[in-house]
Amino acid sequence: MGKITCFIPYPEVGTIIEELVRELDGEHWELEIIQANYASQIAAWRNVDTDVIISRGITAIAARQRYPDIPVVDIQVTGYDLMRALRLSQQRFPDKRMAIVGSAAMIYGARAIEELMDLRFEVAEVIDETDAVPTIARLQENGIAVIIGGVMPTLIAERCGIDAVFIRTGREAIYLALREALRAVQIRRKEQVRSEQFRTLLDTSADGIVAVDGDGRISLVNAAAMKHGHLQANVVGRAGDTLLPQLGFARALKHGNARLGEIETVGSQAMAVNTIPIKVNHKTVGAVATFRPVADIQEQEGRLRRKIYQRGLVAKHRFDDIVGASRAIRKAVDAASEFSELDSNVLITGETGTGKEIFAQSIHNAGHRRQGPFVAINCAALPENLLESELFGYVEGAFSGASRSGKIGLFELAHRGTIFLDEISEISPKLQGHLLRVLQEREIMRLGDDRVIPVDVRIIAATNRDLLRMMRQERFRQDLYYRLDILRLTLPPLRERREDILPLMREFLDHYCQQFKRPARTITADGETRLQRHDWPGNVRELRNIAERLAALRHGERIGAREIDDVLQPASGQDDATSLSVAHADPALLPGRQSLGPDALAHALEASGFHYGKAAALLGISRTTLWRRLKADAGHR
Repeated sequence: MGKITCFIPYPEVGTIIEELVRELDGEHWELEIIQANYASQIAAWRNVDTDVIISRGITAIAARQRYPDIPVVDIQVTGYDLMRALRLSQQRFPDKRMAIVGSAAMIYGARAIEELMDLRFEVAEVIDETDAVPTIARLQENGIAVIIGGVMPTLIAERCGIDAVFIRTGREAIYLALREALRAVQIRRKEQVRSEQFRTLLDTSADGIVAVDGDGRISLVNAAAMKHGHLQANVVGRAGDTLLPQLGFARALKHGNARLGEIETVGSQAMAVNTIPIKVNHKTVGAVATFRPVADIQEQEGRLRRKIYQRGLVAKHRFDDIVGASRAIRKAVDAASEFSELDSNVLITGETGTGKEIFAQSIHNAGHRRQGPFVAINCAALPENLLESELFGYVEGAFSGASRSGKIGLFELAHRGTIFLDEISEISPKLQGHLLRVLQEREIMRLGDDRVIPVDVRIIAATNRDLLRMMRQERFRQDLYYRLDILRLTLPPLRERREDILPLMREFLDHYCQQFKRPARTITADGETRLQRHDWPGNVRELRNIAERLAALRHGERIGAREIDDVLQPASGQDDATSLSVAHADPALLPGRQSLGPDALAHALEASGFHYGKAAALLGISRTTLWRRLKADAGHR
């Protein structure tokens, strides 16, 4: 547990210490006993490697001077020890004048004993041998014939021909000193651990840290500060404002105000600087400054963003999450399950809202790439240039405004996993060519770079458009189409799986009632009929939106046709008898089905205050689909 070094005046003290250490669980302590009769012996002693020193009187004073970094515990000379020595002197040398000579701790309380014992004696305090010799000589001149004290004063007295009585230490005093020494070791060890933790914290910090005292002189500096501040060794004790004026120590000490987030130039680098005054009882007694290169902060922020981004690259859904018992949906699930066992590219087709991404995530989670990332991107949601940089990444200086550290593309992030390219039909001919190279060569090249990066990625693409028709119209590359359309999965619209409408509605309604803390709700027979009669142009997405509205609105516990008409009305703009105003749009827009007409789109925009997100939700379609249909309608006028 620790080491104890004892400087003892005579061998008997060492014997007592050994006995007491054994009594105090001595197996955990290393004990070193050194007999030292003079303070000069301490001064000449070798370096001591110990946790605590036990000594007595003048020897203890010498030990503190010789080893200032080691705690020294004084074996106290008690009043009983002095009384025993005085009584012994009186018995041996009756009628001789006496004097007690020793350190301040040794002679403490001597005058009180003089009154108690009705004795008369002199008391003289000494610090070391150079002090003791003339003191004892003076006492001798003044008629003192007996010196009472520790080892050193009594030996000097005997050399001078004066009778001497040695003050022996009682067992109780040694015991108390030893207990105090054990406590001192425990405290010192804790302080050493805390100090080492503090030093490690300072030296492993990426921030430069400098502390100054109340006079502005450096009291602490860590390795990062030495590096960032281009400081030389031995800066402790020097003026902080002289070495690093940018940190503003003088202002912090004078005004007691903190500076946070200031940008200063230290050397040739821009630094983010914080300077905070240290206050004790509302008085500024020092200051601490931290500083770090701005470039390092930006680089770390970039790494952090990438890590956060990667943590979200997971597929959440599995085949068990797909609700429905219809033959059409089970056939799609069975086909997708078979596809998951392979590593070929998959093309998922289906109308908007049929659950293409849920199937893509399920295929990923059921395959051997499930431990890898799942990266999804909507190709219609970004302009061409931005989509290209997102997919392939870029290096520093690739274009104006490019990040200094460059950026990893989604294909790199998806390495050994799956990338889901939703609305693949919307990418430009240029990007189609780049994507084809990835499919053929299994490698990418960042924008602005000439280095190819191999990637191991499975591609799942999805579209609600007729790619075959677009290919024939030369709007989609034939070679890319056949690279994507290896395993095709076609998802049925909700109107072709009407037996799944009610189970889906119950599933969604229960979910949203729990989410909104609403009581559970049931749908009446006429309500079920109303749901079955609806055409569901937005498919499962529209059905989910209707379920959310029904749960959010404060209906009763039973939902009938009237309540359903209330939430369907904004989407259609009319009752079910007239249905939606439907017109044939661009045949390539939605293969094999009719789209929402311009009247329905206009009504939804008016009802939502021309908020595209809300209008899309009312229609049960995505914002991208709404935007594309509005664009198609404008092209026909």
